[in-house]
Amino acid sequence: MPCFYELRMLRLFEQYELSDNARTMFKALEEFKTARMDEAALGRLIRLSPNNRAALLNTMVKCAAIMKDKPKESKYCLDIITSCGSMLEIADRPPQEVGFPGFLKLPREIRDRIYDLYLKNYRKAPYIIPHKKKGNCACAPHESHPYSNFNCVQMELSRTSKQVSSELLTCFYRKRTFHFPCACEMNYHLTNNVLLKTAMMHVMFHWCGERADVGIRQLQDMNQLETLTVVISKTTSRLLTKKEHEIRQFFGTRRNSQGFLTESLGWEELVEIRGLKKVKVEHVDKRKADRRTDGDRSSLKNMLVSYLLRPAKDDQ
Repeated sequence: MPCFYELRMLRLFEQYELSDNARTMFKALEEFKTARMDEAALGRLIRLSPNNRAALLNTMVKCAAIMKDKPKESKYCLDIITSCGSMLEIADRPPQEVGFPGFLKLPREIRDRIYDLYLKNYRKAPYIIPHKKKGNCACAPHESHPYSNFNCVQMELSRTSKQVSSELLTCFYRKRTFHFPCACEMNYHLTNNVLLKTAMMHVMFHWCGERADVGIRQLQDMNQLETLTVVISKTTSRLLTKKEHEIRQFFGTRRNSQGFLTESLGWEELVEIRGLKKVKVEHVDKRKADRRTDGDRSSLKNMLVSYLLRPAKDDQ
């Protein structure tokens, strides 16, 4: 079949006295053949426009008459008639019902927006308290009173497929702040939930526990982590770093009733975290443990802001 531009170059539209509607339809056919227009759109141009359909029929009649009078023009006339017949055939096909393309065929950005609406994600979403770990530690659990009123999130959508479950939980983990009652429990959840560790962006934890160093070290590998809230108490300094423990074997206990934060287990791992956008330090709930001084809180915040907000590449 001749292309639209060949017919125009040979001035066959003018020579055969074809209408503007016929010219429009041959141009649409060229776009269809080059995948710039789908079959449904081409068919609609003919079904919804009686003038376009009439132009194709008139073109076929004119080309047939030209073939009879000028047999030398048969080559192009036959190609034009065949093209018109093809377009009419496409227009007369029963239109296919085009439904929803399928949720997983939507772009990821649209799917994430749908997940946000489903989860009711918003800027001030409530803190999430992970379910208690199976193991045991000596750390005090969360106080129930401040967290007694919170809305349950419906997660039935996560049971539809493995891919939807992964994407939905990723959106859920990214928008919420997870509050761990101790570094031991934080270590447990980050160790046993790979998706949580790779998606969680906001963390709050009480700096205490016999595995505080291991739990805080988990945060160093979370490149997506943006905000960190460290809750301190007198319990924070109950366990010492390995280095401080060795020093005290020779120098004895230093004079400080609360213990220095720099001596607390997990200190070295905490100051090695990099690339965060925001760092906060808060006092523990007084019903859970004894509080430290405001000077300790302020000094720790200033130091963590100085260290933890540095880009990770600065230490490479």
